[in-house]
Amino acid sequence: MALQLMLGASLRKYVPGYIAETGHFVEIEPGLTIRDVARLVSIPENEVKLIMLDGVSAKWDTVLSGNERLALFPPVGGG
Repeated sequence: MALQLMLGASLRKYVPGYIAETGHFVEIEPGLTIRDVARLVSIPENEVKLIMLDGVSAKWDTVLSGNERLALFPPVGGG
């Protein structure tokens, strides 16, 4: 099953060829966690501040079934 992975700002550097408009599609087996997906694409957990799964806040241990949209965001500063 495919998972659409959307990455914010500085996380995009971990996925070569990442396209901001469409994200990155990752083939996964049902039962993997968000943590597993981050490891598959080499995104360090400490670089992620916010996790959204189909528009709802999620945790690293959330189990995936496929056909979801996963968005990972780094900490953002500003003023």
